[in-house]
Amino acid sequence: MIVRIVIFIVVVAALAAVAVFIADQPGRVEIEWGDYLVELTPAALAGAVALIAFAVAILALLLRWLWRGPRAYRRARLLQRERLGYQALTQGLVAAAAGDATGARRLARRANHMLGEPPLTLLLSAQAAQLEGREEIAQHYFSAMLERRETEFMGLRGLIVQATKAGDVPRARELAERAFKLRPDTPWLLNALLELRLRAGERDGSNALIERARRVGAITPESAARRSAGLLYDEARAAFGAGDHRLALKLAERSAATDPLFVAAPILAAEAALKLGKRGRATRLVEAAYVRRPHPALGKLYLAAAPNVSVLDRVARLERLVALAPGHPEGRRLMAEVALEAKLWGRARAELDALIKGHPSVSAFRLHARLDDEEHKDALAARRHLEAAASAPADPAWACASCRARLEHWALVCPSCGAVETIDWREAPGPAKFDPASERAAPAVLPPAPSPAPEPASAQAASPASGAPSSAPSTAAPRLTEPPRPDA
Repeated sequence: MIVRIVIFIVVVAALAAVAVFIADQPGRVEIEWGDYLVELTPAALAGAVALIAFAVAILALLLRWLWRGPRAYRRARLLQRERLGYQALTQGLVAAAAGDATGARRLARRANHMLGEPPLTLLLSAQAAQLEGREEIAQHYFSAMLERRETEFMGLRGLIVQATKAGDVPRARELAERAFKLRPDTPWLLNALLELRLRAGERDGSNALIERARRVGAITPESAARRSAGLLYDEARAAFGAGDHRLALKLAERSAATDPLFVAAPILAAEAALKLGKRGRATRLVEAAYVRRPHPALGKLYLAAAPNVSVLDRVARLERLVALAPGHPEGRRLMAEVALEAKLWGRARAELDALIKGHPSVSAFRLHARLDDEEHKDALAARRHLEAAASAPADPAWACASCRARLEHWALVCPSCGAVETIDWREAPGPAKFDPASERAAPAVLPPAPSPAPEPASAQAASPASGAPSSAPSTAAPRLTEPPRPDA
């Protein structure tokens, strides 16, 4: 500011000095033009020249305004229209984010009118249509976005989401493959494409896609390990089903090494090892897996690895396994059942009481009802435990976190809802639903113990579905058998 004032003062002083200098000059200036003779002093001539220059400048500015004015006016109007259009677009995006479908649609129309459908107005119009539930109109806008290079990727994302919601997996995958060619390192796209490929049953190239998704942060390292292990597990299960137990064992062990907490892999590996007669290897696989994550199937396989032992030896063998994870509910449940087979009533009662106190479940109450019936023939106490089982939490099972479906074994893709990596061994929410008065025998978790001596006739009448013969003779009092247990 001070510099400008100083410059102004200097300029004014210079002009004043020039004016004084010209005024002090002696002499006259004569201008003869035809019959006219004009005589002027030097100062008057300088003033006349200045006035003429000023008039010429004003005239030039006027002509310039007349020439460029209309164009500048139109440009100003267009800029104002554009400003108001982008203002409407911004407000429309805010309304769409807030869920105001009516406001978003109104502002989208205004933005379209003022801006002539730029890329973002197409997106806003599609979002407004989606908020109102008009998916066909939204699809129209998303399809229009595919015709513009700058909006093609956004349009593909909208169409992928629509196809996924509609359950059109082939269409969603086709669009995802097209989007992958445009931006192959987009996190959400990598995750979506991987899930779509898995749901379509395509495993080729999935490992490379998993690694790429992990590298760009689309999935966590734990999720990447679980999915890679799941792919190996699927191959191992296919080989097991085809009778190639050697290949199944190899692939299942690789799966377990990829994700040590993935308990389904060592279970399948132990099953394959037993099929090949490798009992020691199966035992080592079960022990290593049980330390990390106890599972009832591991106990079953651990006992199956030593089939020709007495009932008491089975108890001692299982004790060695459950000691690897002391106090775990699965270990208590396994010990309670094998103690019941061995008629070790005190041990069975201690395990079941601790289990019911810390982790009550359907199987815990039903095993306690079986204990009441076989030890004391106490039908009333057994009935109370069966009734308690009706409202008890369900036993852990392979269940989907998305649709809550309970499955026989683990799967990478839920066969019920198609969700990926949502199945795990978990406790189901809420009580299990079954009839406590059911007289059908339940399948046993553990394999049946070998019987060195013939069983009484009443034991032979036990249901073959239980897998474990009864050890108590028949009495006049009515016997209570366990209701069917949920699949574990």
